[in-house]
Amino acid sequence: MTIQAMPGTLEVVMDIGGDPGTGHSYGGVEGADLVVVLSRLSGQGGSRGAGVGIRRLGRGDPESVESASSVGLLVAPTHSSDRFEVRLDRRALADWSGIETPAAGDSIAARLRFLALDSVADETDTFHYRLATSPGADPPLLPASAVVSTPGALRVVAWNVADGGFRDRTEPFARVLAALSPDVVLLDEVHAEVTMADLERFGDRLAQRSGPEWRWWLAQGGGRQRTVVGTRGLEVQGDPSLVRIAHEPGALERWLQRAGNEPEYPGMPPPSMLAQAEAEGGLSATGAWVAWGGLEILFVPVDLQSAGYDGSPRDRLRELQARTLNRALAAALADRVGAGLVVAGDLNLVGSARPLAELRRGLGVGGSELDVARVERLRDRSLATWRGLDPRDPFSPGRLDYALYRGGVLSLERAFIFDAEDLSAEALELLGIHASDSRASDHLPLVADFSRR
Repeated sequence: MTIQAMPGTLEVVMDIGGDPGTGHSYGGVEGADLVVVLSRLSGQGGSRGAGVGIRRLGRGDPESVESASSVGLLVAPTHSSDRFEVRLDRRALADWSGIETPAAGDSIAARLRFLALDSVADETDTFHYRLATSPGADPPLLPASAVVSTPGALRVVAWNVADGGFRDRTEPFARVLAALSPDVVLLDEVHAEVTMADLERFGDRLAQRSGPEWRWWLAQGGGRQRTVVGTRGLEVQGDPSLVRIAHEPGALERWLQRAGNEPEYPGMPPPSMLAQAEAEGGLSATGAWVAWGGLEILFVPVDLQSAGYDGSPRDRLRELQARTLNRALAAALADRVGAGLVVAGDLNLVGSARPLAELRRGLGVGGSELDVARVERLRDRSLATWRGLDPRDPFSPGRLDYALYRGGVLSLERAFIFDAEDLSAEALELLGIHASDSRASDHLPLVADFSRR
């Protein structure tokens, strides 16, 4: 199941004070303080939830659900699974609730309740857990040296640049990329109005900050949201077969026949409109060759369909997009057996993980799967690459962006998710960057340093 989009709602009713004499009586828990709401239902109708949140008991509207950011709520993975991690920031939780911060030795009581069609379909008994640790101090802010590239490595940065954000306001993107000093950048969700002339002007700004001349390859496919490959001091050559990537004849018709034409949620466009846009624009992906140290590497930025849930039309469309891209890459690599390959971007795995499996399949050396880079934030080791910038956003931060590579050709020396807010004041000044610059997009950039095997 997809924990943020179930056919109903899962409530985690919690007494974080561990005292049934305080708090409120709710859902079979005496002394309850709050409810973690997983797969929250909206007022727009429909029986399937979307997103997560927190409900405060005893204050305000009892049905009001606040955003995940209120208490540092993080749910993983974003895609369907039979096991999930739910994380709460204990200090933020205490500030939000007015209850003393839970510490080592304190007991928490909780109960799970699954609600469907306005009734409790299933629930657990109340269980108790004694905390083994106390919350530690915040990790220290990072020095500039924490983001310096590995000596001798090829640094690649992949970033979903937020559609119109990159078109309308390039300065924060330029500062971030200059600070990271990549050799190759893979951009997805680039607005269709962005031209090669715009990219060249952007490259000039980067060159003023980070050295050698920048070169660009801009996809022709993708409709309103395009993809880009850029290089610093390296030649880049677009692959003719990947300029615009189209589905096989009949593929979209078969998908639509299987998916039907009902929108996943009220207010969403029907699948037939998605099929039309996909047929007209092609995949939001491209591919360009870069020669580095005598090795040819195919770089592929990608942005798969957003939204949906496991088995929904949009989830099935992501699967189709991944299969189509996989076939196109296999053909492009057919006569370059020893070439490197890096595929990175926003896979939007909010339904199933099947699109990731489809994309990886058979593209490694000898028909093996592509490796998936484990990319963590440097301060808190979170894998979340996306976070809502609007405090009212209903979704948990999550891992939407991935980097895949041919492990038989390339070795991953290090990888991390970059957020300028993780840097110290001294580091920000040294790198010429603002703490708010990463907020130019709701996605954070992925940074990977590769060497040749």
